[in-house]
Amino acid sequence: MIGRKRGRRAKKVDTLVGSLTVIHGDVEFGGGLHIEGRVVGDIRAASDPGAVLVVAEGGVVEGHIAVPRLLMNGEVQGDVHVGEHVELGETARLAGNLYYTALQMSEGAQVDGLLKRVDHPLQGELEGPGETRSLANPTEDAHS
Repeated sequence: MIGRKRGRRAKKVDTLVGSLTVIHGDVEFGGGLHIEGRVVGDIRAASDPGAVLVVAEGGVVEGHIAVPRLLMNGEVQGDVHVGEHVELGETARLAGNLYYTALQMSEGAQVDGLLKRVDHPLQGELEGPGETRSLANPTEDAHS
């Protein structure tokens, strides 16, 4: 059952942002990134197609996210693009649009934005090392 997976963690954590830590600026990572604190900036995993981002309960991201896999029990304020799989736990709070390939959402998770299944949600979102661009709605770009 989906509801029983509360607090599930990534198998490998390479980087931990602790509960008392605040990062101001964009983050590019590989492997596993576990956030229990706060990140004010965009997060992406450009060089690792197996990367996993975990936003733990109490963790906050104020920025856009572009990653292959996301496990979320915390709060994100910004658009999210997930290439393979996203899991929104019971305490997940998203204030932004979610573009995904596969979605698992627990009862209690909240999304204040658009849920859009797309075939390639990361296409164009991870290009250019160190150049995190605004993660815009792909349907709006096609009509511009």
